[in-house]
Amino acid sequence: MNNRYKECVKVITLPSGFEEEDRGLTGCCKACLVLAHPTENDRYKNDLLGVYVKASEISDTIEITITNCDGEELDNLGTEGVFPNDSLAVGFIYDWQQYLNTYGAGKYIVNVSYTVSGVSGSFTWGMYELKQYSIASASGTSRIYSKFNSYYQPKDIDFTDSNFEDTVRFNGFFGNRKPKTDIVNYITKGRKVEKATRENLNTYELRTDPVTICVTRRIIDFHLLNEDGCYISDHNKYNHDYLLFDKPVVLEESAEVEYLELDRGAKLTVVFGDRVKNQKSFYNKQ
Repeated sequence: MNNRYKECVKVITLPSGFEEEDRGLTGCCKACLVLAHPTENDRYKNDLLGVYVKASEISDTIEITITNCDGEELDNLGTEGVFPNDSLAVGFIYDWQQYLNTYGAGKYIVNVSYTVSGVSGSFTWGMYELKQYSIASASGTSRIYSKFNSYYQPKDIDFTDSNFEDTVRFNGFFGNRKPKTDIVNYITKGRKVEKATRENLNTYELRTDPVTICVTRRIIDFHLLNEDGCYISDHNKYNHDYLLFDKPVVLEESAEVEYLELDRGAKLTVVFGDRVKNQKSFYNKQ
């Protein structure tokens, strides 16, 4: 007698954050620094936070909320995520300038709660310390600002034609331009050297101070892997160039990670190039 039967069930993936077990050392509990200016709208002075979650089916419910350090739930201030090519993606882009002007500087916590295929749960997306932008408060930091417009396989989210953007600020350094000038000359019949073309193929170095895994994941696994428009700012007093604000760049080399002994921190070194490569001159002798 055969009592076996076949039943088709749908495999679901529950949304998840990154909450660590306690092994006796400080982990990701440190709040991430975010800055905003109350009146000036320069992009490099005003950080954003993009939160994205994938549902399993249309009937699922996902709620993204923000609280202050006392646990009081606050209004979501910013822009709703729009994903025209992914009906199951949910997101919100928090505008820290609005929080500075509405609730003031301080610590904020972003949480995600969900009911997916009848399974309910919640997790903390992150904790953030909001300060007013100034030369002093930004000193020693660099910031990556990215726009996203492609399919992100690890989370199965299609950002194509979306409005999604995010920033990550950290203690570090960006700059040290290396022009890597490409030189093409030719020799005339009179054995005279004439210039054909010269082109500066600039590269720039991004270095972080020791950062937590929360920051390395955001940089390596989200921004560097997924960005379709990347802009970097630097606020170091010893930088040779003081005008590196929202510099449009493209990733040139894989990130190098230096893990520290007897410490959970890690340092990143990343090489970028100009997004627009137009530093070129041509021979135009009449």
